[in-house]
Amino acid sequence: MIDKLRPLVPLLMLGGFELAAAALWLPRGSTTSVASAPALKELDARLSSGSARLSDLIEVTNERPVFHASRRPVAAPEAPKAPEPVLSLLGIIAEDNSDTLAFVKVSSTGTLYRIGAGETVGRWRVLEIGTEEITVSKDGADPYTLRIGG
Repeated sequence: MIDKLRPLVPLLMLGGFELAAAALWLPRGSTTSVASAPALKELDARLSSGSARLSDLIEVTNERPVFHASRRPVAAPEAPKAPEPVLSLLGIIAEDNSDTLAFVKVSSTGTLYRIGAGETVGRWRVLEIGTEEITVSKDGADPYTLRIGG
């Protein structure tokens, strides 16, 4: 009879070790609490939102495979171009024995310049200063007239 039980000895020893380990690892006298209904609802909401985000990512990955030679970054939209700067005539000062000066402003910088005939401001060259207007040329193009307040 002992010969028949001999193959079962390793199994019985293993079972004994399992029982001893469970007795050591399981806390004594503690009770397990069941999660409350609001906590379960919150967990369910978090899991469902995560799966929604995951499905979005899967869709993008299917459209643009991660490890594919044709995969390129999504092109960023082009920034709108800045408006072309405008030269404005704010005033003219003419004295008896001195040169006439014009006060002009460039729209892109907002800086006020005091200039005389033949001088340049940015891309503009002042060709002539009258009593209420100046004649300018931008980048060497045809001259045009600027009036005060216009």
